[in-house]
Amino acid sequence: MNKKVLKWNFVFQYGYVITNIINSVILLPLYLKRIDASTLGLWLATGNILAWMTLADPGVGDVLQQKIAQLRGESADREIGLTIGSGFSASACILAISVIAGFIFYFLIGTIINKDVSKYDGLQVALLVSIIATGMSLVSFSLSGMNQGLHNSAPVAIGSLTANVLFLITNVILLYMGFGVISIAASNLVRSLYINVFNFAALKRVLNREKLEIIFSGSHFKKFIKIFSFTSVSRIIGGFAASMDMIVLARFVNPAMITVFEINKRPIQMTQSLIGRHSVALMPVISHANGKGETEGIKNLIDTQFKYYTYAAIFIAMCFVFNYHSLITAWTGEGKYAGNLVVYLLIGNFVFYLMGYFMANMGYALGDIKMNSFINILKGIVSGLLYYFVTKAYGLIGLLITMLTLNILIDFIFFTVRLYKLGFLNMKLMSRSLMLWGMIIPLSALGGWGFGLLYNTVVPPEMLIIKILLNGGSFTVFFAGLILALDQSLRNDVTSMLSSVFKINFNKQSIINQ
Repeated sequence: MNKKVLKWNFVFQYGYVITNIINSVILLPLYLKRIDASTLGLWLATGNILAWMTLADPGVGDVLQQKIAQLRGESADREIGLTIGSGFSASACILAISVIAGFIFYFLIGTIINKDVSKYDGLQVALLVSIIATGMSLVSFSLSGMNQGLHNSAPVAIGSLTANVLFLITNVILLYMGFGVISIAASNLVRSLYINVFNFAALKRVLNREKLEIIFSGSHFKKFIKIFSFTSVSRIIGGFAASMDMIVLARFVNPAMITVFEINKRPIQMTQSLIGRHSVALMPVISHANGKGETEGIKNLIDTQFKYYTYAAIFIAMCFVFNYHSLITAWTGEGKYAGNLVVYLLIGNFVFYLMGYFMANMGYALGDIKMNSFINILKGIVSGLLYYFVTKAYGLIGLLITMLTLNILIDFIFFTVRLYKLGFLNMKLMSRSLMLWGMIIPLSALGGWGFGLLYNTVVPPEMLIIKILLNGGSFTVFFAGLILALDQSLRNDVTSMLSSVFKINFNKQSIINQ
């Protein structure tokens, strides 16, 4: 497996999410100061409705990445050219359909959320700009998928990071110029245009270097489109279901309260994206290895990476449990914390969603696209129906409990069993992991509670940042020592890594001394 490509995949996936997190940390307080709370709350809710236009994309970027990477492993150059040509044709269709859908949803927004959007300053203009920005973003997914499949990961990483920096600068300037909620939409448009140009230029360079042709074929395009018979339905139903939480809240909850919920959800959601990107970064490499028939290498990679992945998820979840109130208060001020029950349910969803997301992505990368899509269709139908009726009857808490139940039963349990049936998951690893979690979670919870009690006693209440840093730092050392003490295989991995580092440094020093 190409370790250089894997490293650039990690840079792309983590760098993209980290810059998004930095942008959110900087921008959300500015949004709260520069945009009316009710307008911002409705923007968040109506943004989910306009996100429905992304359902015009049946997952072309993901399929292009998987297919091209596997074909590259098989050295099928002509088939790669045909796939890229069909990808461009599909992207053009998606852009046209998504923009048309966007305008249809635009005229229906007031009816859907039962609010008159014209009464909120700048909201209508922002929604119109977002239609174009979203359409262009869909095209960029396809271009990124082509580059990733060709192992052209470095330009994808650089383009995404610089695009996010451009988004931040544009947003801040427009906010201070008084454009309000329009600033967000315009900045999204600038980012999407920039990243399309950057990705297309990178794709042309690699095609010229590898002497690959873009081949447009009607017969191949028809075969290519058939792949999406399941993925398109999955994306449509899943997309509607994923946006239902904010939409039903817009119907049954005061708009200002939606902003409070979004504030509490945002750090968890951002961190979920950050950790989840780990599994996404593995996908092109696994598809390529599967094309070359490296079954044992794939199993070992999944085993090792899942271990690191789960420890990261548990660690972050515990940090949130004992620091979230201080984090939200330090970030946005008093009165924005949604309460322990809401936050604990959000954290539970965070952990189980991430576990299932890893398993689902591994199956997708291995070509199990139809089953992956079928289960997402099932989950989308069930969750879409339950969200509306449960939220209407039991409010936000009922919505979060429903999410947690579905994440455990479908995302975590089903996709784990599915990967095992495909022959790429070691169940001994899973049973060993469950035993370790049974020890690590209660012991780390006890340690976190102790540190929280200590620093709540010795640190003044107004010194929130100091308390978060002390609590987080102490817990990090404690958690690292705990997993190293309990997990022998992790100790062996760390020992091996340190030995390699010291050996390389020793050899370099010897060369210098000579």
